[in-house]
Amino acid sequence: MYLKSRAIIITGLASCLVEAANRTVSINPELTYLLPPGYSGNLQEGFVDTNTTNKVENNLLASAQDAPFIAYDPEFATIIGPNATLKLVAQRETPFAGEAGVWVPDRNEVWFTSNTENDTQSLEVLNVETSKIYTPQTSVPIVNPNGGYYFNGTVYITGTGTFTEAPCIYAINPSNGDTSIVLNTYFGLQFNGPNDVTWVTRGNKAYMFFTDDPIAERYAPGSGIPSQLPDAVWRFDPQDRSLIPVISRADILIPNGIRVNANQTKLYVTDTTPTDAYPTEQGGAGGTGSPAIYVFDLDDDAFPINKRMLGISRTGISDGIHIDDAGRIWTGEYEGVVVRNPQGKILGLFNSMAYSVNATTHVANFALAGDTLVIEDVQRLWTVKLAQMVVTASRFQF
Repeated sequence: MYLKSRAIIITGLASCLVEAANRTVSINPELTYLLPPGYSGNLQEGFVDTNTTNKVENNLLASAQDAPFIAYDPEFATIIGPNATLKLVAQRETPFAGEAGVWVPDRNEVWFTSNTENDTQSLEVLNVETSKIYTPQTSVPIVNPNGGYYFNGTVYITGTGTFTEAPCIYAINPSNGDTSIVLNTYFGLQFNGPNDVTWVTRGNKAYMFFTDDPIAERYAPGSGIPSQLPDAVWRFDPQDRSLIPVISRADILIPNGIRVNANQTKLYVTDTTPTDAYPTEQGGAGGTGSPAIYVFDLDDDAFPINKRMLGISRTGISDGIHIDDAGRIWTGEYEGVVVRNPQGKILGLFNSMAYSVNATTHVANFALAGDTLVIEDVQRLWTVKLAQMVVTASRFQF
């Protein structure tokens, strides 16, 4: 879910986009934890805006401010290759590309949803090969779509609901648009707004996990709609027809993005509690959460255990999350699309300051589509051809 009121990235000039579209700046990772005394960094700006007392380091950081690709480790260069280039595939005056980022490999499409505009959101589809965009025709209207996932021939989309319609999760057949509602209640209580969804298999069983949090637009200050359920991560077992909460808000205050690794042994969840933990917005309870990425082991019965923190967003929050076949963690953050290795080290990032349209937007989500990164930048949609096939189609089949 895109948090409109908290966007703080300072962007580069649009006129520089073409010139800088393939520029990579490499920064010594030592600078991320050791700077000369007297440095000045700011929570409301990116790391490359930091000022130091060393002229050489200042020049290096300044040169990275409008570079689309920033590398903190040689592995990042192997991911993007020597000729990585930002390609602008769509641009509009209104926010249209913000969430989901669902790769449908057998159609080579990315399904994406818009940011909230006038209390509504939309669903569209990008053909990765042709860069054409269309609106899917579904047999059931998709009300305020947000996050999503592709699993076993079906696109699952979360719906955050409206003032009068209950939040739910939809299942869509991408070939013909047949759509059904998978779930919309817990014993007669409404969800706050299912945000993101993923699937896990164990033997001949498959389980759906989804996050539910209070940051849907219908819970905006003054809406008068009280939450009926506490924030949680839920596990749906369609075989046993069972829905249970498995991660509480005591563990993750505002659960948002959710994904599993390729062999489905680990579950990753982002917490969208900002560093300043502003208590009057997005769930309250200031100070109890973190803008962090957490990982859980999944046991033999596909229950999350052994929680640990994997990383913290330097600026703003982590929102959407995707795990590539090598176990690297990709997150949508205020600084851009950040790539970490399985241990949590930041390898590099696709820098928002190089491609964001203005200072009121940030990347909430994106898609890994085989060897292509699709960046949803609110009013712009970008692709980057990678040097590696980072995600393969077989992991989405059951």
